[in-house]
Amino acid sequence: MSERVTAERVKIFAAAARVPIQDDTATRAARAVDPTVRRMDELDLHLQLEIEPASFVAIARNGAKGERARTQG
Repeated sequence: MSERVTAERVKIFAAAARVPIQDDTATRAARAVDPTVRRMDELDLHLQLEIEPASFVAIARNGAKGERARTQG
């Protein structure tokens, strides 16, 4: 990944997630994340994200509800 994390990219991701973000906040987020992302690229590190984290929480909660119903019923 030779591209940098910029405020514009942060705003695009925030818009896709329907999260309102101010310009200065996007700039601060990009400045904070960019060095880590560049370092991971230099080391050729990859994070395997098979499930979007919010989906995992929803699935875990549904499983807990089902388990509670079985033990109480």
